[in-house]
Amino acid sequence: MPVLGLVTIGSLIIIVDQIKEIIMKKIIFWTALISVLGLLIGACAKRDDDTATTQFTVSCEDTTTASGSITIGSETVSGTYLWQSWTDSQNSQQATGCQDITSINYYGKPTGGQSIFKKRIVTSSTSFVDYEAFYSDTACTSRMGYLETRYSNVSVGDQVSGLDNSSGRPTSGYKVTYNGECGKLMGDTDAATDKLNATYAYLLKFNLLTTGTEQVFGMGFSGQLGDTNYDIWGAGDNGTTFSFYSSRGSTESQPSDWDANSGGNTYQR
Repeated sequence: MPVLGLVTIGSLIIIVDQIKEIIMKKIIFWTALISVLGLLIGACAKRDDDTATTQFTVSCEDTTTASGSITIGSETVSGTYLWQSWTDSQNSQQATGCQDITSINYYGKPTGGQSIFKKRIVTSSTSFVDYEAFYSDTACTSRMGYLETRYSNVSVGDQVSGLDNSSGRPTSGYKVTYNGECGKLMGDTDAATDKLNATYAYLLKFNLLTTGTEQVFGMGFSGQLGDTNYDIWGAGDNGTTFSFYSSRGSTESQPSDWDANSGGNTYQR
């Protein structure tokens, strides 16, 4: 009986040792697995940081220097064109680019904003820039802040006829597509900075403006172009003024006429 007791105790000792060995192997396995997962998570976090940095570090070449030309049917547009404001149109006068918006709830208008100035600049055979700035007076002299947006990949397609010419625009135009590329924003005043941040946070990817500092933004993510825009364009010369007509559609289809979706604009030089 004592021998059996010793054997039984010895067996237990062996079993305990085996259990310890199994537990140690499990500890080593899980420690190694946790270490590997830690390395993978760290690598992923680094890639996410790199991606975030890429999204916020956007370059946009000099956007306001006129260069090249774009052919629209038999006409060619080049240089800088001033927007024909509603007041200009009503008074049948050449475009000044400036519009009193004191009593108008204009999109993006900052507190104290009284006028807006707009122009379009052809920057190559496939790109252009739309510029607009808000002012604290009605004559567009005291700037509060501005937005300039560069569009590229311009492609002029088929002719469209039967358009309404009651606004002085032609009865035909051309289908045009292009993509948003990049742009710049700046608030000269705190009021303009606050409004630009609130209005264009999606463009800035929430990397918000500070007053007096120009901020570059990309229209797409990680350096990609933005959505495709569908427009109708036209151009013409009446002997004294050359006009560049534009009707903005959507990112899905061309507009049906010049003033469809309130997107019709005339630019002149």
